[in-house]
Amino acid sequence: MQQATEMPGERQSQSETRLHFRTPLLLSNPMSEQLGKPVYLKMDAMQPSGSFKLRGIGLFCQRAKARGAQKLVSSSGGNAGLAVAHCGRALELDTVVVVPETTPEFIRKRLKGYGAEVIV
Repeated sequence: MQQATEMPGERQSQSETRLHFRTPLLLSNPMSEQLGKPVYLKMDAMQPSGSFKLRGIGLFCQRAKARGAQKLVSSSGGNAGLAVAHCGRALELDTVVVVPETTPEFIRKRLKGYGAEVIV
C-alpha cells in the first residue's frame, strides 16, 4: 500500500499548507473478475475530512486565503462542509458551515470538532 510522504497540515512552502495527501489505489479482485479487467478503488475515505472533496475545496480555500480571505463559509451538511471545516482549521481561518435541519447530529459535531461555527 502506498504511504503518504507528507501529512496534511505540514507546510509545502512558506505560503502553502498541504491539506490532503495521495491515497492508495487498491485492486478489487471481485470487481476485476466480474468485468474481466483490472478495477482499482481509490481510497479517498482516508483523507482527513473523509472524502475526495478535500482536494478541490482545499485548493479553492488556499487561493481564497492568498487573496486575503479572513473567513470561509460553506453551505453543506456533508462532505463539502467537512472539507471546508478541515481547511479552515489547517489554514487558521474562521469557518462557518450552514447546514440543513436534516443534517445528522454526528456531522454537526464533526464540523464543530474542526472548529467551525455551525448554523442550522
